Amino acid sequence: MMTPTQVGATPLTGTPAQNYVTWAADGDMYEIQSSKLALTKAKSQATKDFAREMIADHMQTTKSLMAALPKTEPKVAKPGKALSEPNAAKIAALKSAPADGFDALYMQQQADAHKTAWALHKGYATDGQDPALRQVATSAVPIIEKHLAHAQSGAAGTM
Repeated sequence: MMTPTQVGATPLTGTPAQNYVTWAADGDMYEIQSSKLALTKAKSQATKDFAREMIADHMQTTKSLMAALPKTEPKVAKPGKALSEPNAAKIAALKSAPADGFDALYMQQQADAHKTAWALHKGYATDGQDPALRQVATSAVPIIEKHLAHAQSGAAGTM
């Protein structure tokens, strides 16, 4: 369990269930898309290995999130399929990154994205109103913490 100080973020509390679902899905879509890009553009094998882990884990967290939706009361709608503008801009930046700068940019984006994801999931796990979604958030926190630790060490140049 990481503390807010270790993460560099504060848990986001008071999030409505629909917002939680929308934001969690958007984060997963970004992680998967950016990591698929990393498989083709990254130079470092460690970065590619990290990207494979991101794809597998975030496909699983998306699956858990979608599986919880029918259990929500009141019902929470499925999220959209399009990335938010900020995440679409991050993907665009990765696509246009020079080859020798891609890995560092990808790892920095991953560190930032996982801080945001941690704040969302940790906050919803703490005070989320829907029990099914609170369980999704609770199970996502340790996965996000593992990714964040990897991304922070990679962003510091160890990848």
